[in-house]
Amino acid sequence: MSEFNETVKYLPTSLKSRVMMLPESLTDRIQEIRLRSDAPLTLSTPDGEWMVASSGKAVKSGGDYIICMPADIDECFLMLCEYSVHTHQNELKTGFITSPNGSRAGVAGTAVVDNGRVVSYRNITSICLRVARRHIGCATKMIDTLIDGGRICGTLICGEPSSGKSSLLRDTARQLTSGMAERRWRVSVVDERGELSGDGSLKSCDVLRYSPKAVGIQQAVRCLAPDVVIFDELGSIEETKAVLDGLNSGVAAITSAHCNNGRSLFSRPLLVTALKSGAFERVVFLEGRGSPGTISRIMNVGDMFAENSRTDTGYNGGDGYRYSFLSVSEPAHSIT
Repeated sequence: MSEFNETVKYLPTSLKSRVMMLPESLTDRIQEIRLRSDAPLTLSTPDGEWMVASSGKAVKSGGDYIICMPADIDECFLMLCEYSVHTHQNELKTGFITSPNGSRAGVAGTAVVDNGRVVSYRNITSICLRVARRHIGCATKMIDTLIDGGRICGTLICGEPSSGKSSLLRDTARQLTSGMAERRWRVSVVDERGELSGDGSLKSCDVLRYSPKAVGIQQAVRCLAPDVVIFDELGSIEETKAVLDGLNSGVAAITSAHCNNGRSLFSRPLLVTALKSGAFERVVFLEGRGSPGTISRIMNVGDMFAENSRTDTGYNGGDGYRYSFLSVSEPAHSIT
């Protein structure tokens, strides 16, 4: 079953039958399926948004659109939760659900707040179903740059939403454990959302599924003797501390962050602190949502801090920072 069909099975029957009529030339490019109460069913692709007409055809404008009813939202939500909403409360409080196959669904509705913190959502009005594409081999260009002197370099993968960060992390874990990078490395994957390991491709890794990242990193370092710990989205002080503790134990970290260029990276103090600490030696930037899983540039962190100061002259990649390219076949812009 294709990744698209794996995702579509969570749609209510009334919507699924129409979506399954769409041509493969379109379904192969769909990144997200969006359901909004009393609004058209929407499909997100690299070239924009499509709606589904009652005839089963995809259109960008005009036509008799399929409308998602509140009952459709409820049915989709219950299927994603496997009809056991309470077992997904930890996910829901952060605004998402992960299906058993690793597809992540973002949800919107009425927040349930306790002591100033969101503890769940009710009256769900929107669901964004992400199609979990595998992109096998997307890490190949990066793998050789991760190995230096018989060890793995800590690496931060940066990209905008839907640019393929999770796919790159997953393929990196797969290649490191399969002997495609000098030897077979011991890899622990802290998969807090169940998204990295959902497709079953990480059987040679030690996977801590649904574990909070900071706790999982510490547990992996203490108990599993990994060469590297891989996890998605560095986002808290606790996670950064866990990475530094692992580094002091001789364990590298490979993770991701939401930022698509030098400007957005340097605007996030936590990421800058992590880079300055020595936790990461490489920074990888992805092309964007138009080319998921495609690497645009790989940089040495030391070179980045030495050369990436604001300048009025020279190549600045369009974001005000100079870049030192470590490895890239063809950068997105010419260097002058």
